[in-house]
Amino acid sequence: MTSSSPVNRHRLVRAARTAPAASATAIPHLAPPPTLTPQRTSASEPVRHPDGEGADATRVLQLLDVLRARWARAGADIATRLRPGVDDAALDATERQMGLLVPRGARAWWRCVDGVEPVRTRYRTSSPTVGPGGWVPLSLEDAVRRASGQGPGPGAPPGLLPVFARDEGLLAVRLGSSSTHVELLELAEDGESYQHSWRVPLEVLLSTWADALLAAVLWLPDSHDWVVDPFARQALPNAHLLD
Repeated sequence: MTSSSPVNRHRLVRAARTAPAASATAIPHLAPPPTLTPQRTSASEPVRHPDGEGADATRVLQLLDVLRARWARAGADIATRLRPGVDDAALDATERQMGLLVPRGARAWWRCVDGVEPVRTRYRTSSPTVGPGGWVPLSLEDAVRRASGQGPGPGAPPGLLPVFARDEGLLAVRLGSSSTHVELLELAEDGESYQHSWRVPLEVLLSTWADALLAAVLWLPDSHDWVVDPFARQALPNAHLLD
C-alpha cells in the first residue's frame, strides 16, 4: 500500500511540520472587563453607569407601580403622600459627593419617589410607611445625611446608602456597584452602631412587600396604621423580609 511507503511517510511528516498553526488565531484577544468605578474628568461631569440602566432598574419601576396600586386600593396614607422623584442631576451630584456609584435600581426608585410627606392627625404626626416592616422611604437628602453620620441616629457604615428607615433599623444599598442589593442594618445593643442581618436584591424585597399587601398586611383607616396577620405572613415566601 502507498500509505506504508517510506517516501509517503516522509512527505506527511514534512507537511505537518511546515503547516501554519491553527491555534494561533483560533482564540480572539479578550479585552479586560470594564470597571464599575466612574472615571471623571471634572467635578461637573455627570456620572453614568457603563452598562446602562439595566433590567433590575426596570423591575424596580414595575414593582413600584404594583405597590402604588395596592397602597391606593387599601386607602393607605402613603398612596397620596409620596413625594415626586429627583432628577438625574441630583443623583449625579450625590455620586460625586459620595465618591461612588448609586446602584441602578436605587437611582430608579429615587427618580420616582423622593421620600414621603408626613401625615398630621388630631393625635400625632407620623411618616407614612410601606406597610410590611413599618419602613419609611427616605428622601435622597435624608439618605445622604444618614450616610454621612449627620443623623438622626447612628451613621450608616461606610459604602452604604440608606433607602428606607424605621426607629432602630435601616435598609441600605451598597455603593459602587451597578447591581442593586439592599441590606438590613439593625441597631446594636450599644445603641451606637448597626449590625447586618440579611442582604437580598431590591426587587426581591419589593416583590415580597407587594405580596404581603394582598392579605398579610392590612390598612386600618381609622387609626392610620397597618395591622399584620402573623399566620398569613408566615405562609409567604421570604417571610423573614417582613419583620
